[in-house]
Amino acid sequence: MTDTPPDLETAFAATPPSPQRVPRRKPGRPKGISSEQTRARILDAAERLFADEGYEGAALRDVAAAAQVQLHAVGYHFGPKEALFDTVVARRSVIMTELRLAALEAAKQAAGSGSIPIATLVRDYISPFVLSAGRGDPGWRTYAALMGRLANSPLGTEIIARHYDSTARAYLSEFRRSLPGVPEADVIEGFSAMVAAMLGLCADTGRPARLADEPGEVPGPAESLDTLVRFQTAGFLALQEASDDR
Repeated sequence: MTDTPPDLETAFAATPPSPQRVPRRKPGRPKGISSEQTRARILDAAERLFADEGYEGAALRDVAAAAQVQLHAVGYHFGPKEALFDTVVARRSVIMTELRLAALEAAKQAAGSGSIPIATLVRDYISPFVLSAGRGDPGWRTYAALMGRLANSPLGTEIIARHYDSTARAYLSEFRRSLPGVPEADVIEGFSAMVAAMLGLCADTGRPARLADEPGEVPGPAESLDTLVRFQTAGFLALQEASDDR
């Protein structure tokens, strides 16, 4: 079963224990804490440590200490370190996949036989992540920082491909349809730049506040969504203009 972050609606609700049975206490679980709560604590701790220290720098013993569970509880629930890492990425990726594909299907229905407007494609892909990060849940900001780290590591690239490439390809197909004549490589580069900008906007680095003359006026991710959509849309349309001029 996929673990999902707390306080977010997903299609993967946890199955409650049968009322005829009393769940057995799992190894390493603090007294009074359910198995699902233990798993969530481990995943939250692992997410923070992987984002801060990277895959190599985050040790399982540190995850256990941060989650306040015994070390063997981490392995019991998630297996080896790579499997834990994969689960950390997967529990939020299922939310993104569901929201993005639902939005894409609605856009296709609205466009009918025509192509989907570029601004719609940009907004439908980035807004689920940006709005999640802007809800005040620090987990999503941590996840954005983690995804930024993943994009620059061999293991991260493999995990991103496993959980995100299918949806990315579905969107890229529509981007290419909406940008006739633009070389595929240019569309992919534009898409990659869009994802990088989305992650940079959502990661809680504090850099925008440091660069601003008036730090108190720096908007959060949700408030900056429209700006990012306009910026990335203009970039894609510039690719189309360049193609038309050739």
